[in-house]
Amino acid sequence: MSQHGLLAGLTRADLYTGGRLVQLRPNAADVVGQFLHTRGCHVCVVSVNWSADFIRGALDASGVDSKLIRVYCNDLDFDTSTGVSSGKVRPRLVVAGDKVAAIAKFKNEIRQQCGGDPLLVYAGDSLTDLPALLLADIGLLVGQSSRVTRWCHQLGVEFGKPRTSEGNRILYRLHDWASAPRLIDQAVGRAHL
Repeated sequence: MSQHGLLAGLTRADLYTGGRLVQLRPNAADVVGQFLHTRGCHVCVVSVNWSADFIRGALDASGVDSKLIRVYCNDLDFDTSTGVSSGKVRPRLVVAGDKVAAIAKFKNEIRQQCGGDPLLVYAGDSLTDLPALLLADIGLLVGQSSRVTRWCHQLGVEFGKPRTSEGNRILYRLHDWASAPRLIDQAVGRAHL
């Protein structure tokens, strides 16, 4: 993308407007909004996308207040005097390990801000999400990725079964975002038994 300058000439406002055209998965905005308004919950987006402004546009268009969410992603270079993009992407999140580092940073920020050890729930849908899904206290595999499912099988990870050797971390399949609160409550309840 950088090599061909596909995003050259765009402003942050252009990217935000473009993001507003994106439709989130069904029920995703409702669930994220619910967690944003739950005391003690902090939400972040970790994405290999090339623009936080684009992500914020998609969230705001779906009724989620993006100002309440930390966004970790790549970003474009902008001319400081004109506000216009050169089209070059500043890579911050490229591989799965970058996502793991971003969630570790987020968890540490919350730990410092609130104290204690925060419960980490991570939702993802691709192979680059798999390490973060497995490191989260509660991982939510969104959709039907056969590649992620195959890797889980090869690693001996069973969906919906706590991994006792890993502090009872658990990975669920999330077919519909509306079921996320129930799965999280179920996992949290199981951890307190």
